Amino acid sequence: MLPKKFLPTYIKNSHLVRVGSVYDGGYVLPKILLKKTNLLISLGIGDNWEFEKQFSRCSKCKIEAYDHSIDSDYWFKKFKTDIINFFSLKYFKIQKLYKIIQFIDFYIFFKINKKNEFYLKKIGKKKECISFKEIMSNNSKKKIFLKIDIEGAEYSFLKEVINYHNKINGFIFEFHHVTKNLNKILNFIKKINKYYFLIHIHANNFSSVSKKKIPNTLEFTFAHRKFFKFKRKKNNKKYPIEGLDNPNFKRAKDINLYFN
Repeated sequence: MLPKKFLPTYIKNSHLVRVGSVYDGGYVLPKILLKKTNLLISLGIGDNWEFEKQFSRCSKCKIEAYDHSIDSDYWFKKFKTDIINFFSLKYFKIQKLYKIIQFIDFYIFFKINKKNEFYLKKIGKKKECISFKEIMSNNSKKKIFLKIDIEGAEYSFLKEVINYHNKINGFIFEFHHVTKNLNKILNFIKKINKYYFLIHIHANNFSSVSKKKIPNTLEFTFAHRKFFKFKRKKNNKKYPIEGLDNPNFKRAKDINLYFN
């Protein structure tokens, strides 16, 4: 079972919206954050930027994305693999064709669209990396929403996030290796509780579940308290939420969450 601290604050489902892909790459967040944000900073996008595209359409905000893995070698290897997969199909699939020309979509969204920017950078504290502090200092006058999915590196700057509570409207953290880092996540939630509500939680079913029924990858959505003026109500929702949540891996069942 998950710690009780992982149970989100109650908010009506009608005030929430799913942004991004139907399956992996889609996240649930409060609708109000789409209206109040003028910059989305995405740390880690891989080969799926549906969240960034839909967030941009709904909020009209600028997108700033960082991912050190999407270089020219990545696109070349991906193109070869997708070509082979496409011609091995027994019948035509439009999504497989899209995979072949996905670089064009990436180029249009991040290069041709002057409003958006992509940086081939790794997040960290080493010389070759860009630090979280540097990213935030470059955007001192923005109303920011963060999306962080960087395969375990997110723990390196948890303590820094709270320093920017006056800039950050909300954020999504995809926490990896949860069972190993459970105390770190609990301490993080405790520290930011003064400024942020935990609004939503979802388990990524690509990863395993421990014997204690703790998923090894969890997606958390946090929103700044200044946007909510409601009386606290006991949250009896079942997670995942029907109509909002979908499994990351569509061929497997979503993971039911239980709280102590």
